[in-house]
Amino acid sequence: MVNKEAIISIVSKIGSPCKKTLQKIVFLIEKKGVDLGCDYGIHFYGPYSADLDFTVYELSDEGKLNVEYTRMEHKISVTDGTVSSYNNEIVNSVIDEFATETASELELIATALYVYLGSHDTSSILDDVKKIKGSKYSDERIIDAINKLEHFGYFAA
Repeated sequence: MVNKEAIISIVSKIGSPCKKTLQKIVFLIEKKGVDLGCDYGIHFYGPYSADLDFTVYELSDEGKLNVEYTRMEHKISVTDGTVSSYNNEIVNSVIDEFATETASELELIATALYVYLGSHDTSSILDDVKKIKGSKYSDERIIDAINKLEHFGYFAA
């Protein structure tokens, strides 16, 4: 079961993320060892959790989150008066590290981590990301994403 209080807190701290951004930030939080109850598989835009998606719409139905549909994205925000007492140092750290990245960059970073977790081999990430994403990202951008993940301690020593 997805931790609804955590999701409300994450949305509030990011400040109206789009659906893709929230999906990737929650994936990165989970892979830092915080169990928020989301199962992930690979999808067109990288790691995706149907559990998280369902929970966002459930929270919207409960009046705790707003989901604004635009032509390009779904913007998610906390409704007025909704507060969450959820606080976790790791969650806050991941948000601080990644919330300023674009949705596209988070897609790349999360996909790179996803392929690493499948093999635990950093030397194959570049080729595996290119297999999934084709020519969407340059080698340089993929290497930058790998370096960022390494810098923030996502790869086992």
